[in-house]
Amino acid sequence: MLLGIAAATAIGWTVARELTRELLRQRAVQAIERLERGLVEHLAQAERDVRALATVLENRYLDPDADEALDALLRGLLLSHEELTGIGVATPDRRVRALLRRPNGALESHREVPGFGRDPQLEARLERAAAAQGTVWVEPIYGGRLGEAVLMALHPIRRDGLLVAVVSAGITVGKLSELVAELAGNGETRPFVLLGRDRVLAHPLLRLVPTATRREPLVPLDRFADRSLAAIAGGEPVSAFETTTDARVRVVRVARPDDRAELVLFKEIAGFGGVPWTIGLVVPEILVHPLFLPMRVFLVAAAAIAVAAVVLAAAVGRALARPVARVTAAVERVSTLELAALEPLPPSRLRELDALARAFNAMLATLKAFGTYVPKSLVERLVRSGRPDAVPSRERDLAVMFTDIQGFTAIAETLPPAEVARLLNAHFTILARCVEEEGGTVDKYLGDGMLAFWGAPEKIKNRALRACRAALAIRRAIEADNALKRARGEPVFRLRIGIHRGPLVVGNIGAPGKVNYTVVGDTVNVAQRLMELARDRLDETKDVAIVTSREVAEEIRTGFRFADIGILAPRGREQPVRAFELLGERPFVVFDGTVRAAAE
Repeated sequence: MLLGIAAATAIGWTVARELTRELLRQRAVQAIERLERGLVEHLAQAERDVRALATVLENRYLDPDADEALDALLRGLLLSHEELTGIGVATPDRRVRALLRRPNGALESHREVPGFGRDPQLEARLERAAAAQGTVWVEPIYGGRLGEAVLMALHPIRRDGLLVAVVSAGITVGKLSELVAELAGNGETRPFVLLGRDRVLAHPLLRLVPTATRREPLVPLDRFADRSLAAIAGGEPVSAFETTTDARVRVVRVARPDDRAELVLFKEIAGFGGVPWTIGLVVPEILVHPLFLPMRVFLVAAAAIAVAAVVLAAAVGRALARPVARVTAAVERVSTLELAALEPLPPSRLRELDALARAFNAMLATLKAFGTYVPKSLVERLVRSGRPDAVPSRERDLAVMFTDIQGFTAIAETLPPAEVARLLNAHFTILARCVEEEGGTVDKYLGDGMLAFWGAPEKIKNRALRACRAALAIRRAIEADNALKRARGEPVFRLRIGIHRGPLVVGNIGAPGKVNYTVVGDTVNVAQRLMELARDRLDETKDVAIVTSREVAEEIRTGFRFADIGILAPRGREQPVRAFELLGERPFVVFDGTVRAAAE
């Protein structure tokens, strides 16, 4: 009997251990891959900025010596990418036009950099860029004005085979450290990026105290203050975290003098220069201990029960693994509101798991119905907080969009009600998709119109920019939809859109028993008047007319084309509003005609 109990206990222990190890392996890989995806995405944006600037100069849309025009172009690129520390152009005679972002956020223009031609490290990197065929990343150099190391992406500009300039964009080590800390998201772990295996490129400590010098732009790993990271080479591999070959994630255990061991998860990535990067996380080992608790409980319980109970427990343990894993994955998706990809859980022959599946399926159905009537961003806030007062009314600066279908009443009179509802539902589906893709919130549908806003419940940057991009996306979608309607002989919709930006009260508005999450204020009224003004901009050649206020046009002037259509005096408002028609996007433009795109 004792031999049978021992054998059953050993089997159960093996099953529980392997299940726990698999969970740990998955968590390690997911954490590193999430950090890698975010880092690559932000650096790819820097590459796109460099290529965009290079394209303008290569195609002679702009001359490198055109100071005012080039400054405006650099400012637009730097404002649109907050992680960038600087962007500029250097000519072969070592003249520099650059724009830097100071630590306080202010932008500083530089025409020349003293000592630029005498810095051998920078000279070597520029020579490498000059020999390249496209954008290249070079090892960080010391940025004298910034007081810390700068990671740079360079792109050569050639005309008729001759080098005329080198475009560069830089991210300081401090900014890169802020980025990886934000991507990690957990204050109990320490994310890091190493250049190769011996120099620290990003770490939370680098945000606090700059350590760069001209001689040593990056801190050597063996002298770095994070001793767990410095001891990575001598760490003990952790067998419980063995991962697949494809993931290439390694985990080592590092002992500390205070007996609090830590785990270092890391992975090599390439693509940002000649030397591979090592990205990873330092995790206190104590955070992993709770995951092993079920194993210990199982071992103690298995030793105290009969042979039949132990054998049954092992069998049940295997049977429970799959449904529990399904529930865990489903709950993680619910936490991020990925409801469209979720399927109801299947029933189980085990009473407890069947009850869990039915409860989860009921919750999923409720959330899907809830999301149909409430904006997704608001649902996310409510789910995360778990409190009904998570979205109190408050004043914020928002961008607001009003839409309306021109002549919809006449169209509706000629159609059956069911057909009117079908056309409206299809129309609002197009509008909602364009708004949500730009991070906006659909407030409500008003007959054949829609009210949407940007900046609540979650704060976002570039609200006016996002609203105008959404409006242009709506115009493209409506034009395509109208082409199909004309081919089918259906009535087409001609849309008016008004956009304004300003202070509003946003939150729960209404009586205690019935509230709406909405916006209230003069900004909404102005957006509606701008939408009404768009009536005069519609003609037989247009399916959609977009009218914005001066506040919106001035904020995003570097990327869009506008037509000044005069002064609007809204009813009941003392201050007039200057109105502009949004014509479309263009690569680069300065408001009031200082710089013109090639198309002009």
